[in-house]
Amino acid sequence: MTGVARSPFPDGGLHHDALFYDHDTDHLDAVHEFVVAGRSAGEPVLVAVPGHRIPLVRRLLDPLDGVEIADMAVIGHNPATIIPTALCGLVRRFPGRRVRVLEESLWSGRRPAVYRHCVEHEAMINLGLADQPLTARCLFDRSRLPDAALADAERTHPWLWSGGAARPSAGYRPPRAVLNQLARPLPPPPGDAVTVPIDAAGLGALRAAVAAAAEAAGLGGERVDDLRITVTELASNALTHGTGPATARCWAAAGEVVCEVSGPGELGDPLAGRIPPTVASIRGRGLLLVQRLSDLVDVRVVDGVTTVRARLELPAGRAGGRVPAPRSAPDAAQGGFVRPASR
Repeated sequence: MTGVARSPFPDGGLHHDALFYDHDTDHLDAVHEFVVAGRSAGEPVLVAVPGHRIPLVRRLLDPLDGVEIADMAVIGHNPATIIPTALCGLVRRFPGRRVRVLEESLWSGRRPAVYRHCVEHEAMINLGLADQPLTARCLFDRSRLPDAALADAERTHPWLWSGGAARPSAGYRPPRAVLNQLARPLPPPPGDAVTVPIDAAGLGALRAAVAAAAEAAGLGGERVDDLRITVTELASNALTHGTGPATARCWAAAGEVVCEVSGPGELGDPLAGRIPPTVASIRGRGLLLVQRLSDLVDVRVVDGVTTVRARLELPAGRAGGRVPAPRSAPDAAQGGFVRPASR
C-alpha cells in the first residue's frame, strides 16, 4: 500500500478530483490512500463503490473507525440522488468539519442509459458544492471503461490524482458548459402516449390515468405508488410555477414506463432536485422527491417550455411495449384521458 499523500488544495471549499486505476490492487491502493489521509486529518469518510467491490473494500477498511461504506449501485442507482444523499448528507451530518467521499459512480456493466446522467452528476458537483468543505475523489477503471468515458471524467474534474499527487486536468470544462452540451433534445413522445391536461381539480384523475397506464405496461406494487407521487409532484410544480396550460403524458418503451409533464415556464436553476433545502424551507422538495422515486429524470427547457421526464424501469421480462388504451376514456373537460391523433 502507498503512504499517506498530502493534498495540494487549500483548506476551505470543494476538492474534486478523478483517479484512474488499472486493476483491483490499484483500486484498493486508491481506497486505502484516500481513507488513511482522511482519518489522519480527523475527517469523516464515506466510501461508495459498486456492490461487487464492497467485500474487498470492507476487509481493507474494517479495522478503521469513522469510515462508512455504501453500495453505489443502490444509493446511486439514479445518479441524480448521489449529491443530496451521499455528499450533502455527509456534509450536513458533520457541520463545521471537513468531510471526504470516495465514489465510483460509473463502472463497466452499468446500464447504458445511465451514462449521460453520471457525467451530468460530476458536473453538478462542481456547480453546486463549490463552497462546501468536501473532498470528493472519483474512481474510474481505465482498463474497462471506453476512452470517451475517461475523456468525460477529465472534462468534469478540475484535478486528476496520480501517484499521490494532483495535477490540473487539461480537459476540464466549466460545469455549465458541460451541462449545456449534455442537454440534447429529448425524443418526442410516441403518438399513442396517454395524454392528460393538467388542472388543479383533476389531479385525482391524472393519478388514476397514469397508474392505469403503468399497470397495463407491467409496473406493479409500490412502484405504481411511486409513479402516482411523481406525477402529482410534477403536475403541482407546473400549476404553481408554470405560466400556462401544462400537459402530462405517459407511455412505455424500452423496458421503462415514462411519465412526462410539459408546459410553458422556465426552470432556471439546474440544481433543482439536487441540493436539499434547509430544514426551515417550505419549498424545494418536489423535484428532490421525484429524483428519489424515479430511476432516471430528464429536465429540458426549450423555447420557454419546461419538460420533466421521469423514467421508471419495468420488471425484468417486461419489454415495455405500447400502453393499452383504457377501458373508458372521459373527455379532457373531466380530467380524463385524451388520445391524440396519430402523428
